[in-house]
Amino acid sequence: MTAQFRKTAQTAQEEYEEQVRILVRIVSVCTSGLFAFAAGLLIGTFLFS
Repeated sequence: MTAQFRKTAQTAQEEYEEQVRILVRIVSVCTSGLFAFAAGLLIGTFLFS
C-alpha cells in the first residue's frame, strides 16, 4: 500500500513538473511576442514619422 502511494505521489510530482514546464514555455513565448510587437511599434514610429 505504501509503495503504491509513493509511486502515485511520484507520478503526481512528475506530472506537476511537466505542467509547470509547459506553463513556463507558454509565458516565454507570449513575452517574446510582446517584446517583438513593442519593438515593431518602436521601429515603425521612427521609420514612418
